[in-house]
Amino acid sequence: MTFLKNYRLFRSLIVLFLSVIIVRLLGLIPRFTDAIFPKLQYFLSKILYSLSQKFPFSVGDLFYTLLAFFGLIFLIRLIQTLIKKDWNVMNQHIIRLVYFLTLFYLGFHFIWGFYYYKTPVKTQYDTENISLEELKDLAEFYYVQSVKYRKLVNEDANGVFRMELSNEQLVKAIQKSAEIIKSKYPEIKFNDFTPPNIKKSLYSTPFSYMGVSGYYVPFTIEAQYNSNMPDTKLLFTQLHETAHQWGFATENEANFAGFLLGSESEQVELNYVSNYKAMRSILNRILLVDPVYVQIMLIRYSDGMKRDRLYEKAINEKYEGAGDDAFSLMNEAFLRINNQEGLESYGRFVELLVGFNRDYSKSK
Repeated sequence: MTFLKNYRLFRSLIVLFLSVIIVRLLGLIPRFTDAIFPKLQYFLSKILYSLSQKFPFSVGDLFYTLLAFFGLIFLIRLIQTLIKKDWNVMNQHIIRLVYFLTLFYLGFHFIWGFYYYKTPVKTQYDTENISLEELKDLAEFYYVQSVKYRKLVNEDANGVFRMELSNEQLVKAIQKSAEIIKSKYPEIKFNDFTPPNIKKSLYSTPFSYMGVSGYYVPFTIEAQYNSNMPDTKLLFTQLHETAHQWGFATENEANFAGFLLGSESEQVELNYVSNYKAMRSILNRILLVDPVYVQIMLIRYSDGMKRDRLYEKAINEKYEGAGDDAFSLMNEAFLRINNQEGLESYGRFVELLVGFNRDYSKSK
């Protein structure tokens, strides 16, 4: 009997190990990740989208809540079994856990996760030997664009940027931008996709304390956003998470694709937040080597941009807490597991901006 128990546990671990090997091997085949998988993913996403979009609330939040609830029950039972020293039941619990993790791992990858292995957008651009002067030229370009579009957007009573697009208008604007990008920039692979499925997270307040701006749920095809953020960040987060929905899995590519969706839009709100995001990302990179230049740029902000920045700082201070660090550590681990460079991958967005501008001379 002991042999049989050990064999079942060993077999479950072998199945998990083989599942990881299969995923890794398939990830090494460009024809699968770039051509075959997107078609499979589109087929599955249509089914999942048709279900989740019927609900006005975040099904993804509910899904993860139930997952956490059952996980807690499992943990309690595991501890009880450990206290009783019932090793037979303990063995069964561990075997079930291993099989669940196997199914979850495979499900995640075949529903969406293989996008982490597709040919990077970076290979389409020259992103080497980026000089400080080139970054400053690019920062100046996006600064001018930000100032221009900031004059055209709406404000609240305090003079802070406010988005007035409805969710339906936003969805249509993003879809239209995607069609423009397809024709203008063929290297940006927008495959067949379901419409943006953008939803406010049910946990916006706790996420605010954790520093979470949004996340994508592949199991429900939902782009979640934190509704407590300033509109400058909220609107770009919606673009970023929609980019995830459309197959841009890595954070730098989601930022870049989100930027293009906004900058190519006919809606000035999207133009503003995208150029504002690009400028700030480049300034963050420059800050490491020339903080004086960044301080001068902040002084040069238009009055409207200064008000937006002060409002962002006020919101950050309101929700500042220890949970931010805890989430950062979890996010770092998740990114590294999925072939990314941890939180640094968000900053790689700047490299794509440089390569894109070199090809299309946007800043000239």
